Amino acid sequence: MKSLDRPITETRINGNYWEMWGIPLFGRGLRQVLKEVEIVLTRNQPVYWIATVNTEFMMMAKKDVEFEKLLQRTDLNVVDGIALVWVKESKILEAKNILKKLIVGFRIGVEVLRGKHTGGLATGADLMDELCRLAEAKNKSVYFFGGWNERARKTAEFFQKKYPKLKVNGYQAEGFNVNNEADILFVARGMRKQEEWIDDHFDKLRVKVVMGVGRSFDYYSGDLRRAPGWMRKMGLEWLYSLIKEPKRWRRQLALPRFIWEVLTG
Repeated sequence: MKSLDRPITETRINGNYWEMWGIPLFGRGLRQVLKEVEIVLTRNQPVYWIATVNTEFMMMAKKDVEFEKLLQRTDLNVVDGIALVWVKESKILEAKNILKKLIVGFRIGVEVLRGKHTGGLATGADLMDELCRLAEAKNKSVYFFGGWNERARKTAEFFQKKYPKLKVNGYQAEGFNVNNEADILFVARGMRKQEEWIDDHFDKLRVKVVMGVGRSFDYYSGDLRRAPGWMRKMGLEWLYSLIKEPKRWRRQLALPRFIWEVLTG
């Protein structure tokens, strides 16, 4: 388990962070995240833990103190949800009453849907792709763990084909051996389960960077199609997922609940 009493790293004090409900969030986008990881890969330091945080994460952390503590133990919580960008850019939590929140929230919300203010967004699927590209460029290795059925294997094959010089040290769906070595470990076990797994095995991992990637294996294995680019730009990937998989509607309720909590909190 990663200790809450770890030293404050440079990335936590360089002004790139903002906080919501006690969770530190990285306020910069993909390019800056990659710069952070590139530095980590050159150092001999403890495992660097990246979490991709969206509204589901925030709502769970708000009602579950143990999950909140997990997100406080990570090294980098990237913003993987347009609603979080909306909160940050609108400064809606600073508004004094619900009327002001509605006015500023609506105005900034329209701008976000037009593709503005998204510089701090770093979706897990996009970040995973960029990290594989970085690993190839820097001659670093990756490992894929989790996913359903053969999705870890299919994802490994996808990235091996896309980045021919990428060093894939392995892939497996279950029973990860903590003695496996890699520079970057991608863990796809679903929200909370993957964070708990990382926390439980943290001190034994022989990797430099570990990141929970949620459903990213579903996309890169070819088993689930991602939203079109224009929808991703507008932050509507969640809507596309709901249309493609309506049985997941209960999980999508996290978004309206999140907005309600922000407006009334």
